[in-house]
Amino acid sequence: MKHLAICIAAIILVSCGSSQNKNKAQGNDETKINVKLEMLWETAPLLRTPESVLADKSRGVLYVSNMNRDAEVNSASGYISKVGMDGNIVELKWVEGLNGPKGMGLFGNNLFVSDFDEIVKIDIESGKIVERTKIEGNPNLNDVTVGSDGSVYVTGYDTDIIYRVKDGVVESVFTGTQGGENFNGLLWEKDRILLITSSSSIFKSIDWDTFKVTVLAEEMGHGDGIASVGNGDYITSDWRGRIFYIPSKGETITLLDTREQEINTADIDYIIESNTLFVPTFYKNTLRAYKVIIE
Repeated sequence: MKHLAICIAAIILVSCGSSQNKNKAQGNDETKINVKLEMLWETAPLLRTPESVLADKSRGVLYVSNMNRDAEVNSASGYISKVGMDGNIVELKWVEGLNGPKGMGLFGNNLFVSDFDEIVKIDIESGKIVERTKIEGNPNLNDVTVGSDGSVYVTGYDTDIIYRVKDGVVESVFTGTQGGENFNGLLWEKDRILLITSSSSIFKSIDWDTFKVTVLAEEMGHGDGIASVGNGDYITSDWRGRIFYIPSKGETITLLDTREQEINTADIDYIIESNTLFVPTFYKNTLRAYKVIIE
């Protein structure tokens, strides 16, 4: 399936002069950085409420989780799509039989997907579901990240808990104390795990040794995805239609705002080597790719 051609590259936004949110961890630094987005491509609108995208660089493919909100909840109508790095849909319904797939993580030959109250393990070579691990307590599971030892971490959107799943064993490793934050995006790092929340709109880090919480940025909107740029900076998404660039020093930069067009920006992924950002548009049923230009 051919993707929708982009005839003229559009420079979307913006320099740090338009930024509004402060980077709380570093304070108001005088360092200035210019960052902008250039749209590369958009898929045909054949996806169905795509919530998350995950790049598999070794296989040259993007996995996209489709919640398929047009169908009845818990009707096993959700699925995972394969999309090429050029925006062509390789296999629309690669893995089916999911209820409402959201976040995804890779480890070896396995893809891990959050599916309401289960972590679903998919063998990538066969495209078959090989294991389902249930998490009790109606967590409304959301984003997934995988540690270096293969431990799968997933947020409970309704419980404000970060769960770890290892060899079929479920453990709560961090529980929020504020209540009603709605834990969402996760990103594992060696010394810490990064978390973004949807209701309290905070981007924070949690130290593995002490579990001390450090606020990195606030006013993140309906916080959804987190991606590392590879230079100490991060990109996050606001599900309602904004993309933020968060430098290690200085102010948060709004890279994209499509709220007026009612184009969502759900759970993102980023390829450092090519500076490419991938953004699911949820209700618009497409996946977009942008070049991130840092000056």
